[in-house]
Amino acid sequence: MPARSAAARDTSIRTYRAKRDFARTSEPAPQSTTPFPKAALKFVVQKHAARRLHWDFRLEHGGVLWSWAVPKGPSLDPADKRLAVRVEDHPLEYVTFEGTIAEGNYGAGTVEIWDAGEWTPLGNPVEDLEKGELKLRLNGTRLKGGFVLVRLRQRDGERAENWLLIKEHDAEERQGADAETLELEPGPQIAPATTNKAKTRRKTAAAPTSTPGTPVAEKPAAAPSAEPAGDAPYPGAVRGLLPESQKPELATLVGEPPEGNEWISEVKFDGYRLLAWKEGRQVRLITRNGQDWTTKLPDVARAVASLKPKTLLMDGELVALREDGLSSFPALQSALANGGSRKALFLHAFDLLHLEGWDLRGCRLVDRKAALKPLSDWGGALRYSDHLEGESARVRKQACALGLEGIICKQANSPYRAARTRDWVKVKCQGREEFVVLGWTPPAGSRTGLGSLHLGFYDEQRKLHYVGGVGTGFSEAELRSLTRRLSAMPSTPPEGLLFAGEPPDPAIRWVRPELVAEAQFIGWTGFGRIRHATYLGLRQDKEADEVVRDVPPSEVEPQVFQPRGQVKATIVHATAPKRGSQRVGAVQITHAERELWPGVTKVQLADYWRTVAAVALPGIAGRPLALLRCPEGIEGERFFQKHGSKGMPPSIRDRVAAEGPYLALDIEEGLVACAQMSAIELHVWGSPERDIAHPDHIVFDLDPGERVPFPDVVEAAKEVRARLKKAGLESFCRTTGGKGLHVVASIQHASGWLAVRAFCRHFAATMEADMPERFVSTVPKAKRRGRILVDWLRNGPGATAVASYSPRARPGAPVATPLSWREVTAKLDPLAFTLATVPDRLKRLKANPWQGYGTLRQSIPEETH
Repeated sequence: MPARSAAARDTSIRTYRAKRDFARTSEPAPQSTTPFPKAALKFVVQKHAARRLHWDFRLEHGGVLWSWAVPKGPSLDPADKRLAVRVEDHPLEYVTFEGTIAEGNYGAGTVEIWDAGEWTPLGNPVEDLEKGELKLRLNGTRLKGGFVLVRLRQRDGERAENWLLIKEHDAEERQGADAETLELEPGPQIAPATTNKAKTRRKTAAAPTSTPGTPVAEKPAAAPSAEPAGDAPYPGAVRGLLPESQKPELATLVGEPPEGNEWISEVKFDGYRLLAWKEGRQVRLITRNGQDWTTKLPDVARAVASLKPKTLLMDGELVALREDGLSSFPALQSALANGGSRKALFLHAFDLLHLEGWDLRGCRLVDRKAALKPLSDWGGALRYSDHLEGESARVRKQACALGLEGIICKQANSPYRAARTRDWVKVKCQGREEFVVLGWTPPAGSRTGLGSLHLGFYDEQRKLHYVGGVGTGFSEAELRSLTRRLSAMPSTPPEGLLFAGEPPDPAIRWVRPELVAEAQFIGWTGFGRIRHATYLGLRQDKEADEVVRDVPPSEVEPQVFQPRGQVKATIVHATAPKRGSQRVGAVQITHAERELWPGVTKVQLADYWRTVAAVALPGIAGRPLALLRCPEGIEGERFFQKHGSKGMPPSIRDRVAAEGPYLALDIEEGLVACAQMSAIELHVWGSPERDIAHPDHIVFDLDPGERVPFPDVVEAAKEVRARLKKAGLESFCRTTGGKGLHVVASIQHASGWLAVRAFCRHFAATMEADMPERFVSTVPKAKRRGRILVDWLRNGPGATAVASYSPRARPGAPVATPLSWREVTAKLDPLAFTLATVPDRLKRLKANPWQGYGTLRQSIPEETH
């Protein structure tokens, strides 16, 4: 499918540009550098709580998003022909946009991602759109299967282009009450909690971590639903709750500071980016990549908790100071490694995103800083990052003279955007970059540990480049620590590694490219190598795949990698034999020592499956399943797989049923093959492969909301058991690998999915009606605070629940473990069942905890069919 030219695309979104003032709105401005996607086409549905609540349905094509406003939202019922009003094309950047559009802007209100995924046109999309009948398939979280957009005939004088969005008849359709549950089901992982009103407010999904060493206030904080009184403190401020999560705005590197009085300049600190939440006396300190450092930084956490406002969210940089008062990254690493030195850590706050019920992200930067400055006297662990207006070149010169890393220049009137923008730019004083650690060489002479680290970076095409070694700047402790760590990460040279000039040192001991090091250097050679580099430390806040060469765009020229004399870059071809492979049964486990959890490797997962196969296979074999794969471990990217793929082992088969695609396995070898694929979790359907239309068990997932202690979940499981027994069903319990429990009942195949879903829905709704203070039967987290969700939605065609004995992709390698009812007590610790402890548990057990599960002959009550 040909991509639209940049000029054509820009013409297409001219209306989008004309309707928006990008100095005031948080919506993304179209970027001329937006790449044209080469893979599957994206779609997104955004729930938009504007003046009138509606859903925006967007399809990627030709470098833009075709867009329709759907007042009632999409439906999976073919009988629901939903009005869809064609609106202006949107830029591709909009596919990930969510946030609050401030009052006074076009489309003011909260935008949330309600569904997202990929779409496939079932014809020529341009011609079909022109004809007024566009047929397509969606593969999202909520929306799946065939749909058609049909244009309505325009009436005289009617300006709007009205269409109908209609679900096609297929395996993904739902009818009547079943279709109404779509809004209750979980959306895509990237989506935050849902808003139900056209007011700009966001729900908090999880209680913040209590500040260590700081007592929680005896009086509770103001209720989250409380509205701030009075008019907006600054233009662009809107009422709203603290966001559950927030990505920071990032600066773009440039060669020279910008000119003009519309810019302000701040010191570029040499530390870790940190966002600080406060709600009452509860505090969260979250790093740029989402790590919770609250317990790691007790002094900073206590200082944030002591601020006067009841609720706030501020942005800043965590630093350690040298004796001369300048921030130092090596000093920061030393302080973090030594708990006794943490009092030397400071949070320099430079932005305020939320204050006392007001969302300030749509306000001007200078107004946000004006609101931030009076919040504290900025002594102790909290400091205020002041700024200077205009004269950025002079400020940079002074910063470099003082030995600072550089400056950050920001547009004074810009809103806060959760992305890398050119509203914020950074200008450095010296060469200083993050690099991927590729390997190390042994020491020479009297030195111990290692001789030098060898480094590289990714380019924009994701190709890995070698930049040379760094052999100075290490302390003795760092030499010992790095040697231990790198010795446990042996690998072959990265496939396709690029270098120019002389090839890398043959003595290099290559490692997996997973660590990120920061180095200071005086410049680049003509061969793309760093000159006179000094090691500064490992970056704990960045992943290796983020290390794209951090140089100004104007300097990214081919000669950076091509030395004089036309010496061309060469590809390193790894010729060493593959190492780190082990055979487990009939399966060869490659990269056997790769950690899937911290301290737990692929080969250990494979050994686990061999150990538990006899008890795990009865609940997995011959049953449709989906896999959660984590190729880089639980801290890396993850994805669900239910389709076959190239290289799928023969012990795992893929099939397509009327209810959708699935995978299946029958033998121990299939379980071990899952480990080889880095498939950590196995999720099974509620029906066997031989009779997919008729479920053979039902599952109620008890999921506690905020502030629900686990003993309450235990009592809830017993309540479900008692009610099922009254309905004629014996049931069984298992841990989920999380904070909840599953109650499972086997049933005979006579009942189809419609009858089973009706029973489960009625069962959960009745529990909520009988004890509304304890239970809810719908998904929105706002309704779950202090209560337990009786989740019945796992009972449906294609719906899955985690299999018994499946590990979970969570810290500690917990396992979903069957329990006897005697074990389900207030003393139960659900996280005590792990990859390490479950095999020993099986050796000790004298009887199957689910004794009789497979022999029961029981059915759901007829009156609920």
